[in-house]
Amino acid sequence: MFLSFKTRKKFIKAVFWVLVVTLGIGLVGSSVIWTSLPDEPVREKTENRDDPVTFQLEKAEKQKDIATLLSIAGRCAESGDVNNAIQAYQKVLNVAPENAAARLGLVEQYFMADNYPEALLQVEAILEKAPDHQKALYYRGLIRAYGNEDYAGAVADLRRFVSLAKTGREVEEAQELIRDWSREGESQPVKQD
Repeated sequence: MFLSFKTRKKFIKAVFWVLVVTLGIGLVGSSVIWTSLPDEPVREKTENRDDPVTFQLEKAEKQKDIATLLSIAGRCAESGDVNNAIQAYQKVLNVAPENAAARLGLVEQYFMADNYPEALLQVEAILEKAPDHQKALYYRGLIRAYGNEDYAGAVADLRRFVSLAKTGREVEEAQELIRDWSREGESQPVKQD
């Protein structure tokens, strides 16, 4: 079953033209696809290559993914990256302004950074919605004492916290602080508003 030279030549020509047409269509199609892709994803990756946390935060905020934002904030807080933790918690509040976990996270980060005025703003926002929020009462007591030297107010907040929480490590710490600050408050003049 040998093909004649003429038949083989026609067959080879046909295969050649099929390959040329297939490759041509493929090249034209791929170039159309590549030129129609937006520049933004490429730019976004190169801009944020140096700061992957910012890239993750922006992506999660665009998707309104609160769980991911809180997770990033928690990881940043644990690693001591206060600025990115604060940024992540604020992005949660951009998406869900009533999120108490994000506000409490901000309270903790601001408190640890000795930014008592900002911590107090966030803790007050929590207590406005939930007056018996135990952690918020605990932190407000700490903020009042360390930030404003308002020992009487701090003792009042911590007593309320202890009556609500009843047991735990923070309750024991609060009771000790109440004892210390009660003595401190007695030796300080009363502040008049």
